[in-house]
Amino acid sequence: MNMIYKKQLKQYLKKTFKSKNCFALKILTFKKDRYVFICYNQDQYTIVEDGFEKNRYQFDSSYEAMKKVMKIADIEFKNSYKLYIQTKLKQ
Repeated sequence: MNMIYKKQLKQYLKKTFKSKNCFALKILTFKKDRYVFICYNQDQYTIVEDGFEKNRYQFDSSYEAMKKVMKIADIEFKNSYKLYIQTKLKQ
């Protein structure tokens, strides 16, 4: 589990989304009480939000998914400066 600053989240997501491999990514707060889960499986992005709100979204393009994740991160991780990231590459 890696730790990054909230300011680095957008750059980290761009790098991860650019690789066209299947992946599962979980972003947690420092206290690990809220998270955003992102899963990509060759045709669509699935985003699961579990924190203040509990929602599930699906997108076809990486641009729309990135935009939604950043919007969710501003809400869920409002007072967090550090975030934990769990990454799992799928085959």
